[in-house]
Amino acid sequence: MNRILIVGIDTAAGRSLADRLSGTCDLAGLWFSTPTIVSDCAASRINKTSISEHVARATTVVFCGAASQSSWNRNFGTFRPEDKWLSPCVLAAKASGGRMVFVSSDAVFSGPWVFHDDDSVAHSEESFAQQLRRYESQVHALNNSLIVRTNIVDGKGVVQDAVRAVEKGRSVTVDASTYATPVVQAAFTSSLVDCLAAGMTGYVNIAGAERTSPYQLVTQLAVNLECDTRRVVAKFSAEKPVERSLRCLRLQRELKQRSSLLKDTLEQLADTVTTRGNRVAAA
Repeated sequence: MNRILIVGIDTAAGRSLADRLSGTCDLAGLWFSTPTIVSDCAASRINKTSISEHVARATTVVFCGAASQSSWNRNFGTFRPEDKWLSPCVLAAKASGGRMVFVSSDAVFSGPWVFHDDDSVAHSEESFAQQLRRYESQVHALNNSLIVRTNIVDGKGVVQDAVRAVEKGRSVTVDASTYATPVVQAAFTSSLVDCLAAGMTGYVNIAGAERTSPYQLVTQLAVNLECDTRRVVAKFSAEKPVERSLRCLRLQRELKQRSSLLKDTLEQLADTVTTRGNRVAAA
């Protein structure tokens, strides 16, 4: 029976994938720091013993660490889960012969092209990008592996922080130099599940269809939420744009998928931010 292990079930990407797969397969999860319970999923804290036991029984291991968060987030670039747990997972997967999937980031790129293909080699020279490439190389060395590059945004991180500040009447400064093709959790998870089902290997991009910056995204989201966009201030932190946008050719050609349009992403983000805000207010 197909058994999928999600390493990092307490990350946004890992939890979303677990919720989507729940009840469809033999599912297990390992959490890094926050105990996480998902229906029909055997979950436990990650350690050397749990890695050895769970990876040995899994046909597919999906690693969702700090690289799986949006590269726009302020704390992006600290990869403690990868530093501590990726190598043990890779070694265990190599021993068991299972498939390994690593959720990486669009931050491996910075230009010069505006859009990067699945197999693009226009890698950034930033230190965190080099770290990401080292993690990817560890996984890619396995015979049966998949590296997923993405930029998942939701109601948390830079988007939520900025919108909350504007809603409270405060001005907020947002990066206007870094461009990407953001995708919401639901769209990302749907595409990833299809990639898993198709047995895809190598490198694949999962992203939205349109290029934008955090400043543009927050401004348009503020419009959707009827906030004062004059309080969203652009910050230009680079002499030229940092280009991390992804072109999802493999999804189009092999899975016949179309990437989400920006208007759909904005609608889903508006719903998420509004829902979370209502919960906070009620509490």
